[in-house]
Amino acid sequence: MFFEDFTPGDVIELGTYEMTEAEIIDFGRRFDPQYFHTDPTAALDSPFGGLIASGWHTCSAWARLWIDTVISKADGRGSPGMQEVRWHEPVRPGDLLTATVEILDVRPSSRHADRGTVFIGCSMTNQHGRVVMTCHGRGLFGRRHPTGKTAASAGAVASGAVETLDVRSGDGVNLKLRMMGGSGPDLLVCHATGFHGLAYRPLAQCLKEHFRVWALDFRGHGASGAAPDGDYAWSGMGVDVAACAAVIGGDRLYGFGHSMGGAALLLAERSAPGLFEGLFLYEPIVLPRGFFAAPNANPLAAGARNRREVFDSRAEALARYSSRSPLGVMRADALAAYVEGAFVDLPDGRVRLACSAETEARTFEASGGLATEEAAGIDVPAAVAAGTVGGVPNPGAFASAVAEALPQGRFMSFEDLGHFGPLETPGVVAATAVRELLGN
Repeated sequence: MFFEDFTPGDVIELGTYEMTEAEIIDFGRRFDPQYFHTDPTAALDSPFGGLIASGWHTCSAWARLWIDTVISKADGRGSPGMQEVRWHEPVRPGDLLTATVEILDVRPSSRHADRGTVFIGCSMTNQHGRVVMTCHGRGLFGRRHPTGKTAASAGAVASGAVETLDVRSGDGVNLKLRMMGGSGPDLLVCHATGFHGLAYRPLAQCLKEHFRVWALDFRGHGASGAAPDGDYAWSGMGVDVAACAAVIGGDRLYGFGHSMGGAALLLAERSAPGLFEGLFLYEPIVLPRGFFAAPNANPLAAGARNRREVFDSRAEALARYSSRSPLGVMRADALAAYVEGAFVDLPDGRVRLACSAETEARTFEASGGLATEEAAGIDVPAAVAAGTVGGVPNPGAFASAVAEALPQGRFMSFEDLGHFGPLETPGVVAATAVRELLGN
């Protein structure tokens, strides 16, 4: 079996596996020595009322069936990993487990013509038809014809389809990562405070001739989950970037960061030097140490708390935003994309902001998570850009200092653009980013 033999929507039956008491105890003693996995008598007083298999044992049983049925007959090239592993029901001695795999997506590698990635959904059910384990994963497979393209992948890119992946951040936050299309090296787009990845769809359309473009929703924004304990310290945004970079994988990853997104890219690169091949940062919020140290120092927080959260419809919100500052400066298609992903539907037909006013305010209050003085330790090629149209406050005023602090930083400016530059003229900003990142 080769990469071309996997088709989205196909379900592969992997067969059955019987869990014996002896095997449960042996696995438990070796790898998961909790009493309800190792001692049948003591397990009677456990919350499970008897001996159960370790969840890792269940995963291993699934893996054995997957290898016997598919991998042993395929040009397998390994796996970048699994995610969203869940154990729904206890597995007991004598249970007969049936394993299946659904092919969720296929994607040829943009860098290696001899392989592609197959995205799979995995499950096991017991003899009563109850699901005991599910997870998602990715496998790398060799291609039968290394220079060919699959119809499914070509069609997805041609149609501009946006695929959304679920990613678990390092501290447990559920994130949404969108694959926006394109081919070439991977590029991760990181949005500004209060926005989300889908708002940058017009920018992605201009970038995807040169990159395979990804866009994430930071914690508390768009379709992603809330931050633990309501803590929106920007260090968590850096953790979000790192988690999405791990899912994207590959050996060449670039970053495009707008405002908070630029700071988050730098935080991720500082934590894992070499994570990015190069960065393009539009007015990153990297400020002198102590700039926002005083209580209520960021005036944007107060404005965020006063935002109207509920509208009768997205159409009403779009009409309101298009005629008012600051969102009225956005290009029409970028504003429409922002409104599309900025709301959740309410039972009564109205819509509410997905990023609440309080979440946006707390995110603004956390500004300054990376000080300009700390940028000297981040040794990555980085273009730092700013618009010439100022505001109050004006983050672009600090961009040249950030570029100077970065060991491989360089500064540039865009005439007649403000802080929302990537959403005002996506094509102009994208063309500059391509030139700066790829040198063409």
